[in-house]
Amino acid sequence: MKLKRRHNLSFEEADALIEKYYDGLTSGEEEKHLHEFLAQRGLPERYKAEQAIFGYFERKKHKPALNMKPVLNWASGIAAMLVIAAGLHFYTTANTKSNYAYVNGVKITKLSEVKSKALMSLNEVSATNNEVEQCFQNMTANDVVQQQLDIFATSEK
Repeated sequence: MKLKRRHNLSFEEADALIEKYYDGLTSGEEEKHLHEFLAQRGLPERYKAEQAIFGYFERKKHKPALNMKPVLNWASGIAAMLVIAAGLHFYTTANTKSNYAYVNGVKITKLSEVKSKALMSLNEVSATNNEVEQCFQNMTANDVVQQQLDIFATSEK
């Protein structure tokens, strides 16, 4: 088999350089020659391991860098759209009238009128003759127990 040799490195010289490489004694120039030798096609099977090692290093050197610019452009565009959508949502929902009350079946949406009606109803409750306190004072402990027993007895039937 005839090999095209781009470099004047024989198999014996290559074997010696490989041995020297594994011992860690090669110079940068010798490693370059060894790499060029191992980059040839059609080398005998005994050089496959070294070709794999140097091929691995070659792939590591020329590994393309990940370009983040398009990803960042897309991400910033999506973020801007989300901010605009959230702003529109809050702007449109903030203008709706959420304060209302029903008084005698009529919906009142004016905030000042809702407040005044609520205050009037609170005043009416507090202005009564303290009916709740009177009921508690009139009840004795035995009455409470008897009422609870009556309630439980009717719920079981």
